Amino acid sequence: MKTLKLGTPTLRSLVEDFLESGAHLTPKTLSSYRSILKNLVWYAEQNHWPKKASDVTRTHIREFLSYLGRERNRWGYTNPSLSSAKPASQSTVHHYGRVIKTMFRWATEDEQYLDENPTQRLKLGSPQFKEIEPYRDDEVYAMLNLCDDEARCRCRYRGIRNKTIISLFVATGLRLHELSSICLSDFDPRLQQVQVRGKGDKFRIAPINGEARRALRQYLEVRPDGGEELWKTEDGSVMAPFSIRIMVVRLKERAGIRGGGGPHRFRHYFATRFLEAGGDLNSLRLLLGHSTLNMVLRYSRHVDIQTALAQHRQFNPLDRLVRGQNVRRWRY
Repeated sequence: MKTLKLGTPTLRSLVEDFLESGAHLTPKTLSSYRSILKNLVWYAEQNHWPKKASDVTRTHIREFLSYLGRERNRWGYTNPSLSSAKPASQSTVHHYGRVIKTMFRWATEDEQYLDENPTQRLKLGSPQFKEIEPYRDDEVYAMLNLCDDEARCRCRYRGIRNKTIISLFVATGLRLHELSSICLSDFDPRLQQVQVRGKGDKFRIAPINGEARRALRQYLEVRPDGGEELWKTEDGSVMAPFSIRIMVVRLKERAGIRGGGGPHRFRHYFATRFLEAGGDLNSLRLLLGHSTLNMVLRYSRHVDIQTALAQHRQFNPLDRLVRGQNVRRWRY
């Protein structure tokens, strides 16, 4: 059994040590942890919490999470961002709580900085994620058709490239950072599969076939030479993830699509249509790169709800009665 390390750290130094120990985390995850724990330290110092991390209690953490979900214009910014200018969602509060619990568990069990974990019995509740909202079929058609029109009439290269990007989003369910980081060497020789790096630097294979493969072949014929990166502007510059996001937003505007959302809604579209067509949950989990079925079950619930709504339109008892589809005659 480890012995308690000498000297009780302050909360600020505990956070710094925890972040320094996170070399095994991906840069994106480490950046998220750093932002969350920086806000925790700010709140603690503003509200005169005990300096010693060992004196921080479960009540302190609850107060912080309550502030997060209640207050507007948080963290003392003069010009707050959109996210900090309104109370945090329950899923955001849940995520903050999980990160804080991870740090205190590390400090107590792994490093023995503390002899008690103030978050051990901290209940976070359900994250209550937002409902899944995929693109509609007509919206996807509109974007693809606009790409074809632009390829024929205005900008051949832009139309072909944008159609390929949308096609791969729709056909594979890739995340934005997964699709944007594809290199030519990631494809198999026949362009039937691509290796992608997902969350946690985990690799998986995404199949490419049918319309998506045809669109990819056409794009590779016009893609500027040079470099390994797949996506390029017409002058040969590499497209960053932000550039692809902006492209999708502008394409939607030109196609007359008024709904919100960006590239990630294609992932929702892929998942829900896959299940509606008869795909099974575990296959979808593998294709999307999820380690558990939790997220996939959210897609399944959305499909079930849409099926129930469609059946209600078909079997609505009042409509069937009024429109004469129910031939039973009532007698009084």
